[in-house]
Amino acid sequence: MAALVGATSLLEQFTVPNQTLAAPPGALPERTVARVVADGAFPAVIGRTDSALIIGMEGTPPPTTRPGFGVLVVDLDERVVGVMVYEGDPIPGAPKLGEVSVGGASIPLIGVQVDPMKIMDPSCPTLFPDSIIR
Repeated sequence: MAALVGATSLLEQFTVPNQTLAAPPGALPERTVARVVADGAFPAVIGRTDSALIIGMEGTPPPTTRPGFGVLVVDLDERVVGVMVYEGDPIPGAPKLGEVSVGGASIPLIGVQVDPMKIMDPSCPTLFPDSIIR
C-alpha cells in the first residue's frame, strides 16, 4: 500500500514548479534501484549516450504488467534515488531524458527532483531499497 501511495505522490510532483527535470544530473551512479509500481524492486544499471540516459532494469516484471514510462527520481542534492516504472503514458510535457530497458522493451524516461520524504512514509520500508544493488 505504501508503495502505491508513494508512486502516486511522485507523479503529483510533476505539478510542482521547477521539479520536473529538463536534463539528468551530472553525476550518476553505476547502479540504482528500479521499482515497478504495484510490483517489486529490481537492480538497474545506468548508462549514458551522447544525448540520453539508458537505464537497464535487471529482471522482468510479471507478464500482466505493461510498462509505459520510467521516472528518474533525484533528491534535492541531485543524487539519484531510483527509477519508478509506471504503466500508461508519460506525463505530458515532461522532457524525455532517455529510456528504460525493461522486459525486452524500451520505454521513455522522464525525471523529477524531489525531497524523498515527500513521497515515502518513514514508518514503511523504502521504495528504493539499497540492499537490491549491494
